[in-house]
Amino acid sequence: MMTLETLNWEVRNSSAHLDLYDIYGSENKKYFSIMLNHGGSFLYYPNRDYFGGVIDHVDFINVETFYAEVFHNILTSFGYDVDRTFAYSLVSFAPLDVGLNKLESWKDFLNFVKKVKTDVFFCVQQIYLEHNQTTVTTFYPQTLNFATNSYLCTILYSMVASNSKITVWEARIILFGKLSFWINVDKLIKALEYIKFQVNLLGK
Repeated sequence: MMTLETLNWEVRNSSAHLDLYDIYGSENKKYFSIMLNHGGSFLYYPNRDYFGGVIDHVDFINVETFYAEVFHNILTSFGYDVDRTFAYSLVSFAPLDVGLNKLESWKDFLNFVKKVKTDVFFCVQQIYLEHNQTTVTTFYPQTLNFATNSYLCTILYSMVASNSKITVWEARIILFGKLSFWINVDKLIKALEYIKFQVNLLGK
């Protein structure tokens, strides 16, 4: 029987609904999943969008052993030619205009793994693919702060601004409706505390 200790990665059945925080463990620092957007292409910057693609999930990826060869094996499993595929990771739920990072060189993968390890929402990482050619020429500015630029924190800010007493559980349910997966409670508490602090400062 396959266990997390022996499984390298696995493409999720399209009908499966997994609670990754339950499967990986609430204190998980080892495994993550990729939400893979593929088969489509980006509309040009600004107001960038991804058009004509599909989404698949790849689970049980060990962050300590994730590097270019592992990712290339994943691409090959979907039938893609690695040399004709352009890959970009997205800073957690940031807008596509400002959140993309290349996944090409060994340094790109080192930076990606470093980001995954420090990401508040560790266990799900979005990656976008373009095929044969790419329209992406602008990337995530390293001087920008995730907390002030992510789409997720924009949602949280809006929720707190309209209801300063919103609870973690209420926020978690609303986010599930928008994102289709559950945010870890402990990590959401920290993010919500940060947003409430910012809203309180602006309100003074």
